[in-house]
Amino acid sequence: SGGEFLAAGLQRISLEQLDYAVGALTGMRIDIGIHEARKSLRRVRAVLRLVRDPLGDRTYRAENVALRDAGRLIGGSRDATVMVETVSGLAFLYRDLLVPGAFDVLRSHLLERDKLIRRRVSGERIDEVVLALTGARDRFAAWPSRQGPSGTLDEGFSTVESGFRRVYRRGRNRMADAYREETPEAFHVWRKRVRYLRFQMTLVEGMWPGMQRGIVKDLAYLADALGAEHDLAELYRLLDEEPEMLPDENARHLLQGLLLRNRTRLQAAAHPVGARLYAEAPRAFTQRLGTYWEAWRPAQ
Repeated sequence: SGGEFLAAGLQRISLEQLDYAVGALTGMRIDIGIHEARKSLRRVRAVLRLVRDPLGDRTYRAENVALRDAGRLIGGSRDATVMVETVSGLAFLYRDLLVPGAFDVLRSHLLERDKLIRRRVSGERIDEVVLALTGARDRFAAWPSRQGPSGTLDEGFSTVESGFRRVYRRGRNRMADAYREETPEAFHVWRKRVRYLRFQMTLVEGMWPGMQRGIVKDLAYLADALGAEHDLAELYRLLDEEPEMLPDENARHLLQGLLLRNRTRLQAAAHPVGARLYAEAPRAFTQRLGTYWEAWRPAQ
């Protein structure tokens, strides 16, 4: 909020997100808890990217890797659940084209795989992640607050300016890579940059709510479209690597064709939204945000 100094606010948000992740893993149904915890970890990593320069590269890298590794420990379970949802969704969407039960064998194999992965990530692994997040929380709580001459935090938009510019620039570059290379990996990397910028922009939405809300909405749409594109690509890859998941060759090729068709559709839908969001040069983007900050700040 505007009444809070910037670094103090970012620290508070990080602590809240880490607390929420721990609560999700210990108090929610396992699949929902994992999904919620992973979202919270992405948000904390988005904050870390904002304060990378004032934190220092060494601290940033250590904390970012710790959170990334914690997320990976519980990552497989969510991915397996999404694959089941993807197959069910496509079977419903193309029910008029498909022989009834065309993908039932695949769905039952995926459900079995989902159960196995879920068993693997429960228990000790959840405890390990909770321990890692509790440690991260303690370190985040001890972040030094830099004192200005008056004894208060001496900060402004400059604290996060380079962080915003870096994330925006990388998102812009990764979008160009994605449409040039047209590989699942390139679109996945772009998606990650979009998600970081999306959360960062929600943090400064109050500076100019009307305009920022439009940007956040576009980023949300883009993240969702690229997320769905990634889910389809992952299922396509699985069928390539493990064809026995759907032994009927005709059904497998048909499904891969549908996956490709929908990935192409999502990539096409994402392009104009991405082009609009990344239309500015990175320096112009952060200068504009800085101008909003200066105009907004005195009123707080």
